[in-house]
Amino acid sequence: MGFGSSKPQALPENLKAVIIGGGYAGTQLARNLKGRCEMVLIDPKEVFHHNMGAMRAAVEPGFVIKTLIPYNKTFGDNFKRGMVTSINPASNSVTLDNGETVPFTHLYIATGSKGPFPGKLTNPMSVSMEEGKSLYNGIVEQVEKADNIVLVGGGPVGVELAGEIATDYAGKKKVTLVHPHEKIADQNTNDKFQANLKGELEKLGVNLVLGERVSNLDSLPMGCTTQNLNTVKTDKGKEIEANLVVPCTGLRPNASAYQSSLGDQMEKNGSLKVNEYLQVEGHKNIYAIGDCANVKETKLAYNAGCHADLVTKNLENEAKGNELKPYKPSGFFMALSIGRNAGIMTSGGWVMPSWIAKNVKAKQLFVPMTWKNMGQPIPEMKK
Repeated sequence: MGFGSSKPQALPENLKAVIIGGGYAGTQLARNLKGRCEMVLIDPKEVFHHNMGAMRAAVEPGFVIKTLIPYNKTFGDNFKRGMVTSINPASNSVTLDNGETVPFTHLYIATGSKGPFPGKLTNPMSVSMEEGKSLYNGIVEQVEKADNIVLVGGGPVGVELAGEIATDYAGKKKVTLVHPHEKIADQNTNDKFQANLKGELEKLGVNLVLGERVSNLDSLPMGCTTQNLNTVKTDKGKEIEANLVVPCTGLRPNASAYQSSLGDQMEKNGSLKVNEYLQVEGHKNIYAIGDCANVKETKLAYNAGCHADLVTKNLENEAKGNELKPYKPSGFFMALSIGRNAGIMTSGGWVMPSWIAKNVKAKQLFVPMTWKNMGQPIPEMKK
């Protein structure tokens, strides 16, 4: 995402850039630097997970192959599969789970966020292509078998998953979305956004249970369809029958690579404290970009790409001896798909018509652009 570097310029001599995490921020930065310096992208997964297509991959048979993009075909020898277990600022190196030490002059932490499947593909962290396909094919089968589905959590993941199920199985399944707040998707959205979003979901037949929290979550079977109905209970006494319960609860920063080494630079939620140049507090050559940085803005793939483009530009500034350029957080923006035929988008308080969101996001979920950015053809879905 982001705009990318239009005219690559000289980078600092003897630059050794290490990027931890191959999400939207990490892959954008790796593409920016590929062929221009000594660079390595480290991620425990075999594939880049195009997270924006995850909800459709959980419902539409075969769609998962459009969301898993092999790292090695894009980055070759610049990709190293492994899990970073510690960061060593004193020696300018990181240590992997196999004991290997990788030196750096500049370190970019882009570990993103984690949350429950199917919203995120982070359990296990070291998922392979085949494991990823199996996981999503599995949830597709569970959704297909279920008649009464309860989605726990009405953030973007819950909203989009509700839209996908209600669109593909129109009138065939009872879908209930339970959320502890009256506002869904994001608390920063205005009343018009909320009215339009709720209206689109209700038009599809989604039952909204708002201002109530599921009280027996730990005792419910998650992500698997049961023959008998289970009772989902809320803290306000409501009981909802379901034979499939899917967790869609909030995301949090993925701190596993840095919590033991940079704990003093972490916020309570696990994100890293950064300055205006996205440098981690107290470290001029260690940066945090994307969801793991404590930048006060909406956590979006586009913003993560902008972080990557800024730190690339500042490497060029460093090489020239120029001052670093500060990052300016973007204004509030959000685009949600509600199945393939509808969506909602807002920017600067203006709520756009559903057809705009449909054409911008819902129809293709940025799949063609993402595969193009990774320099690979989109695989054919098996019929």
